[in-house]
Amino acid sequence: MAEYAELHAHSNFSFQNGASTIEELVGRAAELGYPALALTDHDNLCGALRFARKAKRAGIQPITGAEVTLAAGAVGGGVGAAGPPHLTLLAATPTGYRNLCNLLSLSHAFSDRRSPEMDPALLPEHAEGLVLLTGCADGPVPRLLADGRHEEAAALLRRYAEWFGEGNVYLELQQNLVHGDTSRIKALVALGRETGVPLVATNNVHYHVRDRHRLQDCLVAIRHRKSLEESHRERRANAEFYLKSPAQMARLFRELPEALAATMAIAERCAFDPTGGLAYRFPDPPVPPGHTPITYLDHLCREAARRRYGSLTPEADARLREEMRRIERHGLAGLLLMYHEIIGIAREVQVDLGLVDPETPIESAPPGRGRGSSVALLAAYRLG
Repeated sequence: MAEYAELHAHSNFSFQNGASTIEELVGRAAELGYPALALTDHDNLCGALRFARKAKRAGIQPITGAEVTLAAGAVGGGVGAAGPPHLTLLAATPTGYRNLCNLLSLSHAFSDRRSPEMDPALLPEHAEGLVLLTGCADGPVPRLLADGRHEEAAALLRRYAEWFGEGNVYLELQQNLVHGDTSRIKALVALGRETGVPLVATNNVHYHVRDRHRLQDCLVAIRHRKSLEESHRERRANAEFYLKSPAQMARLFRELPEALAATMAIAERCAFDPTGGLAYRFPDPPVPPGHTPITYLDHLCREAARRRYGSLTPEADARLREEMRRIERHGLAGLLLMYHEIIGIAREVQVDLGLVDPETPIESAPPGRGRGSSVALLAAYRLG
């Protein structure tokens, strides 16, 4: 049986583009005997944790990634006039996952939220722990080759290798039986042999079974606000963008077995598991001299208690001590102090608008109402 891991797949978290749910993709991958599968939704990790959990339950190694949209016209970014180019990024380590999160956050922060674009200049400082695949036909390297700009494509590929490190960059080959696929693969193979950058096969999956292409067509038409008849240019050329079996992929790339073998090598390296505990740590905020975050939090709570009650009862004191013990154990003092700062800003707005007397203690007239477990937290109540 051929061994192959799909490293470029989209779920319905690729909004108005992916036409299968995570459950459908994972279920089909299990039926086909996949050892590993990557989820690379467009410009987000919305489905990453859900995907990882479902894949593990199905006995499939989950790989966390994303297909990022690059800002057109930026360094290593836009070429031609076909719209912003794409790159495929896979998280190999927790550091890589953090870097991918940072890149996606910055993409959304500094561009239209409906069409996020990432400045490629951010890649060098966020490359650690990531594996870069050069993307589909809309990748910057394939586009340069298609435009006859071979030297520029080679230079950009070497730049990626310099940023991400040797062995962390792959030329992505896709054969979806679309006009231009074969010539693009030949050009990429030649570039790989010239530069020493290895090849990897993917199928740019957008639905789990062939018949689902009809829904994918509808989603693309909706995204472009066109009818099906009007959206031929925007829709995919055929129904080949489904999750194929390893045997089917082996037939498509029978002349390039190394491109299939690379999928398994990359899967082995990308063993990062977001379900295994990401060990998030909130940054410590600045506190007055002589204090740690937990002692300053305790100090603020006791000050508020004295304002509110005049003194701490033994019961309230015991409750506060227990809360501080748990807050410190879980490393949440920084989070609560951050919210305390936000609440302080909101309080200033209240005062500026004349909604509250500035002499009224914040815990007596908080700017907002608590939700969830915070309503049962004495410390949160005392911080307003």
